[in-house]
Amino acid sequence: MKAVRVSFAWLIESFNAENKILQTGSITIKKNIDKVKEELADVLSYAFLLADKYNFDVKEIVLDKIKLNSKKYPIDKSKGTAKKYNEL
Repeated sequence: MKAVRVSFAWLIESFNAENKILQTGSITIKKNIDKVKEELADVLSYAFLLADKYNFDVKEIVLDKIKLNSKKYPIDKSKGTAKKYNEL
């Protein structure tokens, strides 16, 4: 479990860093695609094992979450903003 938390934390940190780089236009940091793939594979493997343990239909729970998010974050109010649903 600890390894998955580390992998997930690394993914989030890398994603946030790359987003900042893209927003500022800086190209000084090289993306490490292979490392991202490895860490993402760790996180996804754990997620699929967890879904299997509880007999979750992965496609169904993802689609349910998308529907929930579309209600919480309607496009006309949330597009282009990072505000929380209760701040829209």
